[in-house]
Amino acid sequence: MKCVICSVKVRAKGYLPGLLLFLVVLGVQAQHARYSTRNYTAIDGLPQSQVMALREDQYGYLWIATQGGGLARFDGREFKVYTTRDGLLSNDILALHIDRRQHIWIVHPNGMSKLEGTTFKRFYNPDGRQRNRHHMRYVLERGDTVFAVNATGTLTKIFRDTVVYWDKAIAPGKSIWRHIKTPDGTSCFFLDDNSFLIQTAKNSFTFSSEEPTGKIYNVFLYRGQVLFKSERGLFKLNYSDHSVEKLAWNLGDYVLLYDEKEDIFWTSNGMNFVRQKLTQGKIHADTILQDITIQEVIVDSEGNTWLASNGNGLYRYSMQDFQRTNGEFGGVMAILNARDGSQWFGSMYKGLCHVRGGNVKYFADPTEHYRNDIRTVKQAPDGTVWVGSGYGLGRYSEADDDFTWYGRKEGLAGYSVMAIDFDEQGGMWIATTNGLSYYDGHKFRNYTTADGLASNSVRYVYYSRYHKTVFVSNDVNGLQRLRESGRFEAVPIPGFQHTAAFGIQPYRDSLLVIASGGAGVVIADPVHGQSHFLTLEEGLASDFIYFATEDERRNIWIGSEKGINRVKLNAQFEMVQNLYYGYDNGLLGVETNSNAFDLTPHGKYFGLVDGLYQYNDMSDKPWRSFDLHLTSLQVFYGEYSPLQYAQSSEGFFNLPVNPQFPPDRNHLTFTFNRVDKRYPKSVKFQYYLENFDKKWSRPSSIGQVTYSNLPPGNYVLHVMSTDKRGSWGQVRVNYPFAVKAPFYQTAAFIVGAFILLAGVVTLVLYLRVKQRVNKMILLERIRIREQENLRKEIARDFHDEMGNQLTRIINYISLLKLNSNGNGHGNNNDLYTKVENSAKYLYTGTRDFIWSIDPVNDELSKLFLHIRDFGEKLFEEKSIQFRAFNDVREKIKLPYGFSRDANLIFKEVMTNAFKYSEAKNVKLSLTRAGEDGFELSVEDDGVGFKAAEAQKTNGLQNIRDRADKLGSVLRIHSVPEQGTRISLTFKITKKPHYGITL
Repeated sequence: MKCVICSVKVRAKGYLPGLLLFLVVLGVQAQHARYSTRNYTAIDGLPQSQVMALREDQYGYLWIATQGGGLARFDGREFKVYTTRDGLLSNDILALHIDRRQHIWIVHPNGMSKLEGTTFKRFYNPDGRQRNRHHMRYVLERGDTVFAVNATGTLTKIFRDTVVYWDKAIAPGKSIWRHIKTPDGTSCFFLDDNSFLIQTAKNSFTFSSEEPTGKIYNVFLYRGQVLFKSERGLFKLNYSDHSVEKLAWNLGDYVLLYDEKEDIFWTSNGMNFVRQKLTQGKIHADTILQDITIQEVIVDSEGNTWLASNGNGLYRYSMQDFQRTNGEFGGVMAILNARDGSQWFGSMYKGLCHVRGGNVKYFADPTEHYRNDIRTVKQAPDGTVWVGSGYGLGRYSEADDDFTWYGRKEGLAGYSVMAIDFDEQGGMWIATTNGLSYYDGHKFRNYTTADGLASNSVRYVYYSRYHKTVFVSNDVNGLQRLRESGRFEAVPIPGFQHTAAFGIQPYRDSLLVIASGGAGVVIADPVHGQSHFLTLEEGLASDFIYFATEDERRNIWIGSEKGINRVKLNAQFEMVQNLYYGYDNGLLGVETNSNAFDLTPHGKYFGLVDGLYQYNDMSDKPWRSFDLHLTSLQVFYGEYSPLQYAQSSEGFFNLPVNPQFPPDRNHLTFTFNRVDKRYPKSVKFQYYLENFDKKWSRPSSIGQVTYSNLPPGNYVLHVMSTDKRGSWGQVRVNYPFAVKAPFYQTAAFIVGAFILLAGVVTLVLYLRVKQRVNKMILLERIRIREQENLRKEIARDFHDEMGNQLTRIINYISLLKLNSNGNGHGNNNDLYTKVENSAKYLYTGTRDFIWSIDPVNDELSKLFLHIRDFGEKLFEEKSIQFRAFNDVREKIKLPYGFSRDANLIFKEVMTNAFKYSEAKNVKLSLTRAGEDGFELSVEDDGVGFKAAEAQKTNGLQNIRDRADKLGSVLRIHSVPEQGTRISLTFKITKKPHYGITL
């Protein structure tokens, strides 16, 4: 079926000329197809549509002066606006100038402002006169001095930010009409009397033209020379020899700028903006904009031409990376560069276009509209062209210049064909929405889910000559391959199991590059199951990819619904180049298609939803790539000025040098940028904070990072960005700063705290030792006091005992005297005996007192021995059998004074037994009573006594008093005619610090 809608005969040879003629036929103007004009208005962030002046600084920023909207700074992405709220003298700006220190001088009707990075200085007109003839007012610079030429032609001089004068004539009786500065730095002043004032680096002079020039109204530079136009023609100013030369050629329009690199004039003829070129003495003019007034034209360092319009905003005129058809053919879904030099283009709904030998022919089916929806165009190894459409598979016949169509009736798995590929034998694999078909030239072999396909809806098919197998993708299970068994199996790619692939192409021979519907681009090794993903996080415009394919330079071209990325990977599959092309680069339709690309060394073509695009390779252009730089540093989002934490600042943005932030000012926000007005969306950043971050951040288009709660230490912020080629640039930002340690973390504080702690410990130890010493002293004082009391008591007892015995002795002696005087002899022997006994008692009591005072005897065993010795001497006088038993073998220390009272108790007990018990046997025993108790007892076999009668005796009461004093338990057990047992039970407690107490 032959469906030729249009056939056009043109002259063209080869692929590139033929395609360009196709573009011409579709309505593209060949002369300016590579250029486009972009308009920026208030919708894009421009503060005001009346643009008065433009300048580009060293960082690449475009500074824009507006009439009423203030000053704007443009980096290709966004406008930053400065107004009177930021320090401007006025929002009405007439002119701009950037001095050699990169300070921005802003001219207002009532004065000037100077921007030094972040702050403004203002210079007021002292008389308040309004000079609004902006085309006559500008700023010029000479050394450290800035001059402003005002509307009356006089000068304002400012030296080091001080106004020297405001309104002074350059020469007596003369005023300045125009000023221009040559590339060698010479200043040329055009005065109002048609004379010229020339200032060079060495001298200045004035001269007038011998040839009448008439009224001068236009001055511009042309190839380093000063030209001016007057009512008499076009002239050249030869200031070196003080002459003026009239030129043979002329331009009819007002010259705004001569672009020396492109060798073109930008002119204005009223309300039209014209591009003119001088060729062999003839002027060729092209109107770029109509019904518009252009105030100023500049060409930036990136090859963009910027136009300041009066009321229509800002314009950019630049060479585009892509040029497009006029869109009448609709969206291009498939591209084929056939081996015979012809080209095939499949549209979204208008059928096919074939360009061959100067002929452009269209094929469409007027009855079956789905057949005009072309999905893919491929050429078999034998040269046959096959077309996949929304309604069947078509084979082109060269002889008939027509297509034969195949559908389900002819054996095809489904009508809707998505992709086609061929194997070495010329067999064709066809992906359809109802299964996969293989055509061997005679019949179809179909594969469905019964053969292992995850789904019958096959999106793409690719035959790998390296792996000798076919790969398919579907909506269910990612990637599958055909095994020798004739069944399909899944290719294990982690993270890609449930994602559809819109395109499969070879990469580095053995690998596959897969365009996925949501997972980005996958570089897969189908043999080893390894993969690497390229996604939004790595810098792609989108994760929804329509195609990904490799060119002859190993670049990967990636098409998505947001444009095209050109990526290059290193051996480790790291992205070393990434350049994004979108609307600003000429891709007006932005959205790409799966099979619409053709990449050869001679040209690269892409089909988008709005037409066919050709790529213009501009990598050889000597355009500048601006450096990365820091723009601001904020402390707590600008609450505190960072300048107060540094001794100096530097650069246009007035950044502090090596700031030292206090510990409570450790919330820092860094803003950085790299200006790229041609590829603004391709600029990516990575940052790394040394001594804090462990690795570089992910690539991001956001030029800002905030670090909060930084611990004390020294840091260096490292930032890098991509350059104009999409590679990571060599120029990096390395910004050192420090966060001071809080006072409690400083060395002085730590040393002081250590000293203080040592002092406190020493003081505590001292106080503890002192407390112990004081306690020991107190105990010693108590002990001494007790000793004194004991001594007093001993002395009192000793005094009483000795006094008693001595009194008795004295009485006995007195009786002896009386008896002797009366010559009586009956009682003398008794008296002598009593005197003797009293003396013995006095000796014994004195000896016991002395024994008890001696500290050596404060031991339980010695106490037992002393009482035993006393008992043995006492009881042997009456032949009473006395026995002593000691069951305690270890040495037991007794409290001071215990021995004395215990000795007196048992002497009293033994004496009573000796006198009254009439006992034959007496036993002294020392035994243990529990773990820490002891019992000392005396037991006899005498006549005993009744306890009630014994309570009334003084001797027993004295014994009880002494036992209570010792804190002991006294037990008396006596049975008449059966004997008596008296025991003293006591406990001795050991205290770890203060010795032994009861």
